[in-house]
Amino acid sequence: MPTLTVALLLAAAAPPAMIDVPEPAARSPLLLNLANDLRAVCGDAKDVANQLICVSWLNGASQINARFRSLSPQLLPDFCPPAQAATLGRQRDLLLGWLAANPREVGTPALIAYRKAMAAAFPCPAA
Repeated sequence: MPTLTVALLLAAAAPPAMIDVPEPAARSPLLLNLANDLRAVCGDAKDVANQLICVSWLNGASQINARFRSLSPQLLPDFCPPAQAATLGRQRDLLLGWLAANPREVGTPALIAYRKAMAAAFPCPAA
């Protein structure tokens, strides 16, 4: 009977919210999957194409923050920029500065690193 109880408890457990999958061996940094990709692409001030890719990615990430709140703020923190204070150029500069100050984050998924950087610059008020 104890085996059945354990089986029922395991079956009732909620599935994980997400899992991290390994990066494919042949990948392009232009996909901006990792924090190091953000550093390389957004930090390349000489290549206009890279800057457009960076700003486009930042715009999408910013729109996600404006529309959705995190259910797991320890993993994916929210940020609350004041109106007109978080232009894409400023976000780029804040992100690059945060990445430079946090070199251990280079392997972190790009969106998580972005959210951590913006949360450090624009923390949300305590609820």
